[in-house]
Amino acid sequence: MKLAGRKALLPPLGLLTVAALLPKDWDVRLVDLNVRPLEPDELAWADVVFLSGMLVQRPALLALAAQARAAGKIVVVGGPVATTSPELLLPHADCVVSGEAEELMGPLCEALAAGRSALPARLSAPRRPDVRALPSPRYDLLEPDAYNSIGVQWSRGCPFNCEFCDIIEVFGRHPRTKSPEQLCRDLDAIYATGFRGSVFLADDNLVGNRVEAIRLFKAVRVWMIQHKFPFMLYGEASINLAACDDLMAAMIGAGFDSVFVGIETPSEEALRETHKAQNLAFDLHAAVEKLVRSGLDVSAGFIVGFDADDAAAIERQRKWVAESCIPQAMVGILSALPGTQLERRLIREGRLLENASGETFGRANFRTKMDEVELLQSYRCLISDLYRPEAYFERVNRALELRPRTDAHFSLPWTHALACVLRSMLYQGVLGNYRSVYWRYLGRVIRRTPRRMARAISLAIAGEHMIRYTAEDVLPRLAQAIAQASAEAGRKDEAAA
Repeated sequence: MKLAGRKALLPPLGLLTVAALLPKDWDVRLVDLNVRPLEPDELAWADVVFLSGMLVQRPALLALAAQARAAGKIVVVGGPVATTSPELLLPHADCVVSGEAEELMGPLCEALAAGRSALPARLSAPRRPDVRALPSPRYDLLEPDAYNSIGVQWSRGCPFNCEFCDIIEVFGRHPRTKSPEQLCRDLDAIYATGFRGSVFLADDNLVGNRVEAIRLFKAVRVWMIQHKFPFMLYGEASINLAACDDLMAAMIGAGFDSVFVGIETPSEEALRETHKAQNLAFDLHAAVEKLVRSGLDVSAGFIVGFDADDAAAIERQRKWVAESCIPQAMVGILSALPGTQLERRLIREGRLLENASGETFGRANFRTKMDEVELLQSYRCLISDLYRPEAYFERVNRALELRPRTDAHFSLPWTHALACVLRSMLYQGVLGNYRSVYWRYLGRVIRRTPRRMARAISLAIAGEHMIRYTAEDVLPRLAQAIAQASAEAGRKDEAAA
């Protein structure tokens, strides 16, 4: 974010959506703790504090709830962790809201207006609501210059059945979509803030409903043309997008530049184990290359720790990613998230050890079939190799050279773009510890793909995060996890002897 001149990647779209559902005569302030701390006068101003967060953010969420309650404020907690693990929050809040909030806001606001004694300890959504009734999120509450991207949501739900995924448990397997007109109104609201840059369609699978997706992309293309392409769009999709030429063409025509895909693993046995049948229908390397050749840069998620995995399987995954055109490969250790099919299976098998923390760079929360120490060591080797500077920039060059030379619709304001270039060259090319790799990379870009220089700088800046985060945070945590697991294994061996 420092190199990009921003404070945070994305704003809290859930809170912005909740803010739009509150009574119009209520005064609302938004504090995003990724951007700045909560000031004492802001807490003193509030009557009610609404909090939201993901499972991995639970410790910070509880600390903030305690701070607000100590100040005498009514605390209402909702969002992902409140939906999948409400029991972890009930002692720490006046009200925990589970599920999608649209149909709960009326009763909740009535209870709040009546006073603390009228507030139930928990509210649960009675059903999955019709998203076509949603107002646009309160983007006016944002500091737009603080963000690298701004999120918007078109659909909820995914038609697939991946065992480890909590999305289908929270939002269902039947994708519910807004109308194209609604989504365009949301884009109007973002446009009105003055923000110009990347807009993330925060759907868990943009192509879960192919017919409606094509309708959406055609409408967004008209909006983008009318507004002279003020945004560059990206989102998440399943790999079967590569089999839908009309869908890819519609996405690119609407202004999409990249897509995140859940690859998970090249192991067919592991894909069968986790019920990710959609990935079994494709040559995954060929599918990714087709997406890139069509004009969509690809980032992807990967997982190690399936029951089918062993050291050889993880080595094959390392080699698969290393030979791919996926610069940003997010690889984590499998976790049994609350409410998922995986958690239920592991409970039945007596293998679940503890509640998931949401952390994917440490020990699994279940007994793995693969020896745990060997799993952690194999994962450490994989992630260390993928984010060596030479390996990362080689994948970037491969992606840049594979993608066709198309004229980009969107470009950042030249002053901001120039500042990003200069910061990248200073912090990576002069002060960085992989200076020679960086300059060789840019030299190759100038020789072979000069028209993609903007994207090359963007991916270089992303690389600074991925390379340093891996070296400074992930690998030390893994070393600690390996030491703990080894010590526990040693104690078990001693006890057995």
